[in-house]
Amino acid sequence: MEKNPLMVAARIGDVEFLLRSTDADPTLLEVIVINGAETPLHVASMYGHVSFVKEILKLRESLGRELNKDGFTPLHIAASMGHVEVARELLEKLSSEICLIKGKERKIPLHYAAMRGRVCVLDELVSANPQSLEEITARGETVLHLAVRYYQFDGFVALLKRLKEFDKLCVLNKKDNVGNTVLHLAVQKRQYEVIDLLLGSNNNTIPRDFIEVNSSNSDGFTPLDVLLNFGGEPEDAEIHQILRAAGAVRSRDLDTRQATTQSEESLMTHKQWLDYFKYKKVRNVLLVIAILIATPTYQAALSPPGGVWQEDYCINGYCQVTVNIKEKKTKPVYYAGTTIMGSKSWISYGIFIFLNSIGFFTSIELIPLLTKGLPFYLELQVSLTAVALTYGFAMAALSPNVGLGLFFMVVSIVLPIAVAKIPSRIRKHANKIRISPLRSTTTTTS
Repeated sequence: MEKNPLMVAARIGDVEFLLRSTDADPTLLEVIVINGAETPLHVASMYGHVSFVKEILKLRESLGRELNKDGFTPLHIAASMGHVEVARELLEKLSSEICLIKGKERKIPLHYAAMRGRVCVLDELVSANPQSLEEITARGETVLHLAVRYYQFDGFVALLKRLKEFDKLCVLNKKDNVGNTVLHLAVQKRQYEVIDLLLGSNNNTIPRDFIEVNSSNSDGFTPLDVLLNFGGEPEDAEIHQILRAAGAVRSRDLDTRQATTQSEESLMTHKQWLDYFKYKKVRNVLLVIAILIATPTYQAALSPPGGVWQEDYCINGYCQVTVNIKEKKTKPVYYAGTTIMGSKSWISYGIFIFLNSIGFFTSIELIPLLTKGLPFYLELQVSLTAVALTYGFAMAALSPNVGLGLFFMVVSIVLPIAVAKIPSRIRKHANKIRISPLRSTTTTTS
């Protein structure tokens, strides 16, 4: 398809062709706006032809507010390309309100300048309309989020100075749609220079303790959680040192400053897990897995390997049979409803039931954790307690002797407590081991 001659002229900055064409057809620009999503002003702004931009604005000023098919105004394009003179011309001819026109994903021109690190254009846009510093995208991102996301440190520094100049430093603690602050994002991207600028001892731009270093995102993670939970980079030790010096803690430690009892710590752990799984499909997956484990392990207790004796086995009405009179050894009689496996080898049966009980009680413990806060939670707790008690009584009833039955009753009481406490202690110990190398590295570095 043949290209529009006027668009070609805009691309090369041919002002004379523009003037001849509009003289010959005064409605030419209006027709272009109606028929096409791109205007000559968009094209000229992309290639930085200031003279062409000036002339076309004289002919039809409203073109400066038009969005093309990609959701860009001419100012969006000029800001992204870094054409300062074009941006200045657009701002002079039009109102400074064009700085706030939202395009694709509700981004304004300043957002694109931040994404591309166009520092000179940043200054022009902010000077024309300081309010643009507070505008957010459809994803809830500020200009600082975008500068960090696209690794534009120079742009970040320029924006930080402007935020202080216009008393808008509150933008630093704004969260995007998933609850991440700029600090969360900088830690996730391992941008040491940004973190040092925000929290370092040499920082003269931001007031001390202004940054919310322990803000939690939608997953319940603080910036320190993000550092320690995801990946590992050589500069992690230095970032860890800066965060710790600024008072950063992990999310699980936020409430423990006030909660001193073990029960309160348990409640805090439940809340953390709920906050995490609330926003993750993994919660549903784990719930299904826990139920799938609970079902066969419960069934295995009721129907152990080998089955149960179908009737009493007695000789002449006696409950025991004498095997050796001299040594006074006796052989127990088998009763209906007791396990065949336990009668043949109580050690094998005991090991089987013990391991089966670990799986059962662990899955029973997981179900309340994954459903806490949901409707009818109390009723669910009652039913789970009843199932756990039934499991314990079933093990005792199926045991071939009283001693083994008592052992299983003790197991059914101790194991639920053990599976609730032991994994959390293992996680704490593992985290301490993980943090220790970081601390030793930071000590060596300092």
